[in-house]
Amino acid sequence: MKENQHWHDPVAESYAATIAYKVPGYQLLHELTIDVLETELKGAASRILTVGAGGGEEIINMLQRKGDWLITGVDPSPSMLDMAKQRVAQLEKEARVTWHEASLNTVSSDPVYDAAVSLLVIHFIEKRQLFLEEVARRLQPDAPFMLAFIQGEMKSHAFQQELHMLSLFMQRQGLEKEVFTSFKNRLGHTTHPVPEEEIKEHLIKAGFKDIRPYFQAGMIKGLVCKRGRREADEK
Repeated sequence: MKENQHWHDPVAESYAATIAYKVPGYQLLHELTIDVLETELKGAASRILTVGAGGGEEIINMLQRKGDWLITGVDPSPSMLDMAKQRVAQLEKEARVTWHEASLNTVSSDPVYDAAVSLLVIHFIEKRQLFLEEVARRLQPDAPFMLAFIQGEMKSHAFQQELHMLSLFMQRQGLEKEVFTSFKNRLGHTTHPVPEEEIKEHLIKAGFKDIRPYFQAGMIKGLVCKRGRREADEK
């Protein structure tokens, strides 16, 4: 599975400091993700797989809000994963997190996880179908999966409108015009927006069910679904 190599660049070090100013509703997305997860898991102690854990925002939020969740963080970028590790160390909660500096397909495929989270990652991945199948393979039957991504058809009028809205948002956050220009120039090269219906088709093919939206802010969409049961689960 080929992840985007952009995150292996030293520029990734600025990610955690600026991402909230580039993504409308960034904090709300993370808060609602845990709200939905907690609702789906019904308060049970759980093992959570976090794919694309670099930066650590998802993990930090889960550690602070749920004292009985054990988290596995997977990310192939050393610099991004180091940021996440440093933030967890500051909380002194290292014992609750297992790290894998690797692509997901190199992590044990035993279906041991009670839930999975992958926020703002899949639009950097070329082989999306394979990626979703790898996530499903590691989940228990009926386990929830939280997925957020840049959605839309790049050539559509709606996407161009959302791009303009994003430029205004970044401007209001005090970011230089070059920041938006850099993002726009990466579209179709290192960042690949995907229509929501296409993602849903991939999810169904990967064995997920009960797909529904739980977040949207402009071109950022959040979906929750469940890992469907297979014949092998009944044996």
